[in-house]
Amino acid sequence: MVSILLNEEVQMSIYENFNGQEEKFVRMGRNLITLCEKNELFPKDDLMWNAAVTAGNKLVTVGLTYSRFESLDDLSSNEKKAVLHYLSKYGLDYRAVSMV
Repeated sequence: MVSILLNEEVQMSIYENFNGQEEKFVRMGRNLITLCEKNELFPKDDLMWNAAVTAGNKLVTVGLTYSRFESLDDLSSNEKKAVLHYLSKYGLDYRAVSMV
């Protein structure tokens, strides 16, 4: 509010600058985490469960200055397997999964 009163340039939210692809990656990352937390993705495989959550954490930072995800090369082999499993089961356009 003060910035507006002083006629300074106001920065838009990072979420307002997303393109469609970034939004899909972020949603996929959130879904990976949520599905794991609900024990619907890798419920009996701790290694892959952790890989899916770690991949999800990387994906939700797409487009941010501190992101650890620029390309698939930034994912470990198990993280890639988790993402491929998610994509084969749900696809990139799958709706956001609720925690409840």
